Amino acid sequence: MTRRFTHALACLYALIACGLIHCAIVSYQREALHYAIFFTAAAVAFGTAIVHHSYLRDELRHAHAQLDAATKPRATTPVEDGVKAVFATSWCCDAWAATAGADHDPEHCTRKDSTA
Repeated sequence: MTRRFTHALACLYALIACGLIHCAIVSYQREALHYAIFFTAAAVAFGTAIVHHSYLRDELRHAHAQLDAATKPRATTPVEDGVKAVFATSWCCDAWAATAGADHDPEHCTRKDSTA
């Protein structure tokens, strides 16, 4: 939805800029130079807004791509899978798994996990 909104907003800015350019041309033809300068400056400001939205849209796409890449699980090697399997079968309880065996004596563990 955000992408559609930013495209629609950029199109709206372009339409407003075109309308302001038309007003500037008509004002210049009627010899109202101050209004022509004002309308031209406003049209340039809207043109700058279109470029800024384009830049923000590209930044948003880049951020989404980085987020997608960060959330995808990376491929594991067979060695890593073997280490995980040995680790998973060697724990005696959840406390050992949570602390990776630090300060834990497996022989005196009172909470043996029957499923491991």
